[in-house]
Amino acid sequence: MTERATPASIRDSAEFQQLLAGGIIRREKRGRGYAYLIAAPAAFESFWQANFPVEMEDESLTTGAANVARFRDSKAVKRPGKRIFLLRGWQEVIVNDANVGLEAYTKDFGFFAAGIFKAGIPRVCSVENLEVFMAAEKVLGSSWVFLHPYGRIGKQLIGSIRTEEWLHFPDYDYTGMEEYLRIKEVHPHAQLYVPEELEALHRRFSKPLKAGARMKNRTRLSTLPEVVRVRNLLEKTGHFLEQEVLLYDTES
Repeated sequence: MTERATPASIRDSAEFQQLLAGGIIRREKRGRGYAYLIAAPAAFESFWQANFPVEMEDESLTTGAANVARFRDSKAVKRPGKRIFLLRGWQEVIVNDANVGLEAYTKDFGFFAAGIFKAGIPRVCSVENLEVFMAAEKVLGSSWVFLHPYGRIGKQLIGSIRTEEWLHFPDYDYTGMEEYLRIKEVHPHAQLYVPEELEALHRRFSKPLKAGARMKNRTRLSTLPEVVRVRNLLEKTGHFLEQEVLLYDTES
């Protein structure tokens, strides 16, 4: 499908951006413009069924355009009760009682996507932003299974993930602290990833807090040292640090 024929609402959607980031859909030069092509049909089909579990039309995936066009009606499709997760790693995990070898999916497609009711992941690192999720091993190494949720995850789904270690890697703002504390309420052993040089990075790269940013009581009342450390920076400066900075810092 040509870029001009693809509605902006589709191009800007979280689903479409995930497909582009994972290399499942590819943007190519065509004549005077650009077109979107499906580069990994099998991964596209799995992603589509996980996100929009409706009966699939009998059409060839290799044509590409018809599949991209199906995003036109995506907002009218009723969402499943389960939450969509992206997983990236080099280990074997259990998803909905099925063994999944993540290494092949990570190497071939960038990630594994599924609607998850329950999972068993020995070492999980939840990553707030998609761009960092796609390269988180540059910061934290390859021993973790990286998890990126499509949207916010509730406590019930947090509790459905069995794990020995949980590391949360967020933006260093009020939302990031709130998400960490929600996870820690369910998994008391969960830890927050805080770089040793947080204050120095904050001085160099922080941005003003977004308009309307507010600290909730859970973050305000927390006495956890890691939360207090971030909260003090936010209250003192009115600025926050995006996690992308840590990725760029490893590349410099």
